[in-house]
Amino acid sequence: MVAQAQSAKYNLSTLIVECSGIRAHELLTLRRADERPRDTHRNYRNDRFAIWGNAFVLYTVKGKGGLCREVAIDEALDVQLEARRLDAPRSVWDRKIPYEQHYEIGGGHNWTNSFTRASERALGWSEGGHGVRHGYAQARMIALQANGYTYDDALELVSQEMGHFRASITEVYLR
Repeated sequence: MVAQAQSAKYNLSTLIVECSGIRAHELLTLRRADERPRDTHRNYRNDRFAIWGNAFVLYTVKGKGGLCREVAIDEALDVQLEARRLDAPRSVWDRKIPYEQHYEIGGGHNWTNSFTRASERALGWSEGGHGVRHGYAQARMIALQANGYTYDDALELVSQEMGHFRASITEVYLR
């Protein structure tokens, strides 16, 4: 409902966050994984995206501390995102930090503001854009456990997907 109350630029961003669990500023850093590989100094589980089947495309984002990690984006959203690819990357600033943006989508503080306003229009209240990230963690935990993963394995996978690499941080998102 919130995404439907947003303009196309921000609607797609909301759907991407819901699908991938990325942070608001990470929307500004999206790149296809074949254009920018993930960092190799972390130990990643090979089954991170196993229950997705083949219905996703890998992208990378730069998160907190500069970690470049892979995220899965649904094929249908990939088609929409690629339709918004910029001819040349552009420099954008968000919260006094420079980013190189490759897609014409909302991100960072502008996206969180759009989300809050749309949520207030559509629902009469807002938990803010970061709440979508919490929803992602909760939904992934349910899906992984429904597909036979133990709680601890599911938590480890979700922690890696969200760029935490620490179960204790991810558990905060599950409350």
